[in-house]
Amino acid sequence: MKSLRNYQPEIFGVIVGLAILNIWYLSSVAIEESVVPKSYDYVIRAFTVAVGGFIGAFSAFRLKKHEEYKIDKNKQKSALNSALFVLIRQINAIQCVTRDFDKYKTSFDRGFSLPAMKPPDYSAVKQDVVNLNFLVEKDKAQMLMDLTIEQERFEQAISAIGIRNEFYVNEVQPALSFHDLNGKPLLWSEFEEKLGERLFQGSINGAETMYGLVYASEKSLQDKYTDLRKLAKELFPNEKFLKWVKM
Repeated sequence: MKSLRNYQPEIFGVIVGLAILNIWYLSSVAIEESVVPKSYDYVIRAFTVAVGGFIGAFSAFRLKKHEEYKIDKNKQKSALNSALFVLIRQINAIQCVTRDFDKYKTSFDRGFSLPAMKPPDYSAVKQDVVNLNFLVEKDKAQMLMDLTIEQERFEQAISAIGIRNEFYVNEVQPALSFHDLNGKPLLWSEFEEKLGERLFQGSINGAETMYGLVYASEKSLQDKYTDLRKLAKELFPNEKFLKWVKM
């Protein structure tokens, strides 16, 4: 149930209107029943009109300010929900990757058995920090900075996948086929001897770097989603915000 404070300008306007009518009526009755000179009659009526006009203008001003406040409030809530939605999409994107990553436990398997999986284009899944600038005015500038860093971390993770895939497809796979190493249960030293240090270590290190960035992004995104939703509920306690349920 919404608070009556949301309707203060409307209630105030009704009260003011009734008060003006009451003042006008009482002043008319008082003047008719008194022996006040005609000149005072004009003064009282002029004063009533002036006060009524001032209160009416003030009420209209307050009503306009309240409407502007509601519009700004709705924009801010929408911006927070949009930011939460972006975080949820990024979490889902990363988890689609980690579900495949989880199948490969060792550095060797990650470097040579994990296939090159090209992720979808996530360039449009991006935080609109401009619409979140109001956080600065609410002394929550750190959240704005954190979301910017989180966006960069997500992009770095996706970029690492692309770099590893390109290296694996263009250099590692052809070398594995050339030396007939696909599926062969050889020792690390034999693989390194046949592939050479650059390809062998490059494939291992590239996969480990990719894993590290992707898993770090997954955890950080979930933490940042929790922080942002908590902040949203703190700023707007009675409003609804998107909720992500961990699968």
